[in-house]
Amino acid sequence: MTIQTTAVSNSATTVYSSTNNTAITYMELTNVSGGALTVDIHVIPNGDSLSNTNIIAKTLSIATLDSYQLYTGGEKLLLANGDTVQVTASAATGINAVVSFTAI
Repeated sequence: MTIQTTAVSNSATTVYSSTNNTAITYMELTNVSGGALTVDIHVIPNGDSLSNTNIIAKTLSIATLDSYQLYTGGEKLLLANGDTVQVTASAATGINAVVSFTAI
C-alpha cells in the first residue's frame, strides 16, 4: 500500500489519481484551521469533468481540528486508470487529505 498527502485549496484539488487499476483503502480529510470548513468531494471517471453527477459529498462540514474518514474498516473504492478524486474546500488553506491506496 501507498500513502499520498495533499493540501486542499478552495478550487478543485486532485487528492488522488489512479494509475492502472487501484483501490482506495483509506481516505481522511482533516481541518487544521481555526474554524469550521466545508468540502465538496467528487469521484470522477477518466474522461469526465467535475459536475453534480459525480459528487459524493456536498458542503460536508468539518469542525476545527477535526477529521472526516471515508473508506475505512474494509471499505474500498475501486478506480480505473485515470479516474480521480477531487476535493474543493471553502477556504484556500486548512484542509489536508491523506489517501492510502493499493494496486489491484
